[in-house]
Amino acid sequence: MTRIQTASLILGAAFLSGCGAVHRARVAQYALAPRGEDAASAASSATKLDFRNASLSELVEFALTNRPSVAAKAIAVRDARLALKALAADAPVLSGTPWKALSASVSGGHAETTDAMTPHAANWSTHGNASAAISIDLLLWDFGRYGAQASAQAETVVAAELSLELEAQRVCREVATAWFDYLEMRALLGVALTNRHQYAEHLSRAEERMKAGEANRLDVLKARLDLANAMQSVVTASNRVDTTGATLMQALGADASRGTSDEVFGEDPLGVDSVRRAFAKTTMSVDEAFAFAKTNAPAMRVARARLRAASHSVDYAIADLLPTVSASTAFSWSDPFWYWKWGFSAAQSILQGGRKVTAIDRAVAAMESAAVGVDEAEQRLSVDLETAIANRDNSVQAVASAVASVRSARENLDTVREQFAVGSASRVELSEAIAADSQARGDCISAFYDGQRAEAAIFDVLGLPPVFEEELVKGDLK
Repeated sequence: MTRIQTASLILGAAFLSGCGAVHRARVAQYALAPRGEDAASAASSATKLDFRNASLSELVEFALTNRPSVAAKAIAVRDARLALKALAADAPVLSGTPWKALSASVSGGHAETTDAMTPHAANWSTHGNASAAISIDLLLWDFGRYGAQASAQAETVVAAELSLELEAQRVCREVATAWFDYLEMRALLGVALTNRHQYAEHLSRAEERMKAGEANRLDVLKARLDLANAMQSVVTASNRVDTTGATLMQALGADASRGTSDEVFGEDPLGVDSVRRAFAKTTMSVDEAFAFAKTNAPAMRVARARLRAASHSVDYAIADLLPTVSASTAFSWSDPFWYWKWGFSAAQSILQGGRKVTAIDRAVAAMESAAVGVDEAEQRLSVDLETAIANRDNSVQAVASAVASVRSARENLDTVREQFAVGSASRVELSEAIAADSQARGDCISAFYDGQRAEAAIFDVLGLPPVFEEELVKGDLK
């Protein structure tokens, strides 16, 4: 094999080693290029969504595959793993990955020059030869630099993976909260429509009684005012349905091209006598929940992983004060001669203006900051748990009270209607009875969904996968 063939093989191997990475990079570039264009396509290829009969678990599953924040966290995990892989190229020979410690380079060229000339005897012909060289450098020992960096990056990978898990928990909570808000507003729209219907009936009866001479004009005017207020309440409730629907679509990771909330979930108001449960009642106390969450919640584990990474960074800063030991060898050819050389070297910095010593102090400060982050995460965890469990317990009491209020308000409204029909109840009493019935129904619905939002928050704070127990609850909301 000639020297040219040998050099060609070496260059070919170096070229082929990067072909896979280049191909993947180009494929990614071409796939993402349209997203960087300012001109949007007039024809959207997005498929319209239909979640009219979807459960909360299905909505969460959709969001986890469509939310940009989840995709960003997944990319961060991949990048952290690649950074750990890249560190292996700096590993010394005396390490767990010596096969990646080799650093080799190849060079070649051809140079020509003239002979020495004088102004009176100039010879412009040139003479020269080809040359090539292969050099190999090996880091034999770095006194712990690579080990500290690799350990710190490994903890960074752990933190990135836990951050992805944490983001998934947050997405689940956001979708659940937006879903319950949307259901609540649609149910309250149903209450407002029922209220409007009741006041419309009241106005009709008042007008009939005025024609019969059993009521005066003031009764009719007051009934009209009540109906106008009820109609305004319907408009307000309808607007809240639209806004919470838009928030839900955002939580799902769906834009307007996939449909509006009315198109995706339907625009009919929900009934006033039923609600949708997605989570069963939890019974865990604050002490039990906090003891579990301190060691298992992703937020706490992320904070501790960052602290461990910061501690390894201190190890690296200390190791960076020590020398490095390397070996090198090289083959060179300058036609027609071959040369080979090798050697050892050790390098130790003596004075850098205190830069490396200051780096140790900064690494310690970063570690202390990460330790404070653990304390902050624990305190945040405590208050979030206390709040969620308090909301859960308060919701149980509020639902029980609201159910009793609904029954009382309904009985009171029926009684007042009967009395008003025979003239023993005033228009004011009937108007107040209708308002009390609507208020009680709305309070009952809101109290129930407050409890479901609290259950979603508890799963999120604890870092547990949500346990869905979905059902349509009618009548007694227990």
